[in-house]
Amino acid sequence: MTKIKQQVIELLQDIPDDKVIYILDILRGLKGISDSNKNEELTENTRKTAIGILNKYANQDLVSQEKDAWGKAVRDKHVNN
Repeated sequence: MTKIKQQVIELLQDIPDDKVIYILDILRGLKGISDSNKNEELTENTRKTAIGILNKYANQDLVSQEKDAWGKAVRDKHVNN
C-alpha cells in the first residue's frame, strides 16, 4: 500500500461511522470521474441515448415549452411572493 493510501485510511478511521457514508459517496463519484476520463470519447449514439433517456415519458405537447419552463417557474414564484 502506498503512503498516501495509508494516510487516507488513517483519516477515515477518525471519522464517525455515521458520517463515513458521505465519504463513500464522494469516493464513488471520484471513481466515476476517473473511469469517465479513461473513456472520454462517447459515440454520437451514446450521447443521444443519454440525453433522451426519459423521452418516452415526455408529454409531447409540452416539449416545446421545456426550454423556458424553469425560468417561468422562478418568475411565477417571485411574483406570487
